[in-house]
Amino acid sequence: MKQRISKLLAVVLAMVMLATVGSLFAFAVGEEEQTSKKGLNYLVIGDSIAAGYGMHPVNGSPDDLSNQFTLHHGELVDGTYPKIVSEALGATTTVNTARESFTTTNYLRMIDHDYDVELTYPQNYYERFLSECTSIMPKVLGGFSDLPVLKENMVQYIKDADVITIGIGNNDTFTAALLGPVFRTLYYAYGMAGQVPLTMLKGHLNAVTSVDQLVEMAGGYNDIFTELARRVAIYKNNYDRLIKDILAINPDVKLYYVGMYNTFADVQPADADIVVQFRGQGEVLAADLKNYVKKQSPYRNRVHYVEVGHVEVWPSVPVDNIMFYMTFLIHCHPDYTGHQQIAKQILKAMKKDGIY
Repeated sequence: MKQRISKLLAVVLAMVMLATVGSLFAFAVGEEEQTSKKGLNYLVIGDSIAAGYGMHPVNGSPDDLSNQFTLHHGELVDGTYPKIVSEALGATTTVNTARESFTTTNYLRMIDHDYDVELTYPQNYYERFLSECTSIMPKVLGGFSDLPVLKENMVQYIKDADVITIGIGNNDTFTAALLGPVFRTLYYAYGMAGQVPLTMLKGHLNAVTSVDQLVEMAGGYNDIFTELARRVAIYKNNYDRLIKDILAINPDVKLYYVGMYNTFADVQPADADIVVQFRGQGEVLAADLKNYVKKQSPYRNRVHYVEVGHVEVWPSVPVDNIMFYMTFLIHCHPDYTGHQQIAKQILKAMKKDGIY
């Protein structure tokens, strides 16, 4: 019976993790290398968009299950913006560390030892649990995860990079808010208690020492938009810390932040209540993060913000068709034209700096 429950949990968790592949708003030795004349080393930091999720359409249709369940481990997928940018730059090496479901927390845990230790405190257990959920999916679904290799090499990747594009934040914010009740339920059922032995294995057993700490460890269920506001605040702090860590490792690297696009911009029917609400929220979120990166972050003069604007995604059936929800993960990601649009904006920003 225990084995059956464990298998069922694995399946449920895998499907939940698959939902984090995208966002509502959007190596073992797997990295690709390109030969170049300019000698630039290009590093890609990102989530499922840069990883290439959804870019394996079967017979022209992206909805095939083999496409939906194709995950990536550092390859440069044909038609994606990292490959387009790499080829345009004539990069000597391109390392793609973007993975389905990745967040800023995943990257911080790879390069910031102090941050990783902070997550062993009870008040941060939920954040630690989320990062483990977002990194376990490839292993659960495909039996393989290159996270240990990324952890071992990420600092060196950053040291070697001349140019880094950062396309991360989708899963940190709206996806985490939308799936908050699911994650919280899994956390209460399995994750919270499991953090104790996991932190012990890392040599950090930190006991709860106050009622406030206990309340923070447990947390609670929020409505989507209350949780979204909380997630955005966490993301802004994590973003600043990530940039700080990158610059500490490589002070001379050129950084380009890829802005968000609104997944619901073209969803039909355009006047449906859910479309109106989420489209509006998408605009607010994209504008908020743009304003932060460009004007409020202490690194606003060090990071080049790339305005991607409207991005074409895989076209879907109307929102009132049940298949919309069955295939949404694919349709919230850019299609070939969408990736070309993103790449064009990145290269335009790089051209201003004389890189391209």
